[in-house]
Amino acid sequence: MKTTRWSFAFLFFFTFVVLFCPLPGDAAEQAQTVVPTTQVAAVAEDEYGIVETGLSCEEATGVAQRALERLDYTVASMTPPTNEKAGLLKGTRTFSWGDQDPVSVKITCSQKGVEIDARPDILPCEQANRISRLAIEHLGYTVTEFTPAANGKPGLVKGNKKGQAEIYIALGCEGRMVTMDVNADSPLLKDRNFYTALRDFRRGFFATYKGQRGVIPAPATPATNQVQVAIRPLSRADSKLALGAEITKFLAVQVQLTNPTKRVYQIEADKIALVSLVGDRVKPVLEQQAGLPTQALTNQVIQPGATITGYLYYPLGTYRGARGFLVEAKSQEREGFEVPF
Repeated sequence: MKTTRWSFAFLFFFTFVVLFCPLPGDAAEQAQTVVPTTQVAAVAEDEYGIVETGLSCEEATGVAQRALERLDYTVASMTPPTNEKAGLLKGTRTFSWGDQDPVSVKITCSQKGVEIDARPDILPCEQANRISRLAIEHLGYTVTEFTPAANGKPGLVKGNKKGQAEIYIALGCEGRMVTMDVNADSPLLKDRNFYTALRDFRRGFFATYKGQRGVIPAPATPATNQVQVAIRPLSRADSKLALGAEITKFLAVQVQLTNPTKRVYQIEADKIALVSLVGDRVKPVLEQQAGLPTQALTNQVIQPGATITGYLYYPLGTYRGARGFLVEAKSQEREGFEVPF
């Protein structure tokens, strides 16, 4: 009898080629400046461990959460990291036949950078045991033999169905590598659910993190003779991390102003407008229009050497940038600014 053998490595690669295709909702993010990927390094002893040296602890955590969501995982719980204690993202997805696939992402922040360790809660060999049995049962076969595989110990799942030839899956586990042998004419080979259930989470998270990191704006060399203005629209994952709630009715935008000059400036936050794709200027919504998780940035004075950070809220839409102006307190002259997204 002919058999067909393949390893998880091949199937995982196929799966992630599909998952990494850009999604329509990412169009706005892709327009932002790309950060050099040299700032994301793999841990020497772990090809899929991540050491982040180009982003802050908060920014790296946001990217990690977006990577989970891009891989179709729902973030079930989140413990933000601090300089003293590691943080933890717990995610889960429902894959073929209703089974759950839980994963964990540990985030450790230190002076050396941010270390990100993403791992499945169920080891690859155990995952293969579960999927093999579910796959045979899903095709309407009765499992007649089930010997779970373990590292260095082969496993076997057999199934019978009236009027059909016996089918089987022979399993082999060695570290993270899992091999599977099936009948050459097995109906499993035609079952798409069987293929999509197989996934190398660590490899996929590593690649997706790098892809999502590319939409974080690159740091610019600050000038010392003018106020620095940074404006960044927040994704739903970012808003949940920064504001403690996922914003669905409005677009939350983070605004940061740093005054390295010796002059005093005034910012009129309610005049900061986003620019739509057709050039329309859209003002922020008024706080009384909706209950917002954090008070919107207000008009205020920026003293020399001071930094102000706050949030504004806008109607949902696709925007290409932001425009506004500062007022130099002594001369009352306006200095305009424009920030592309």
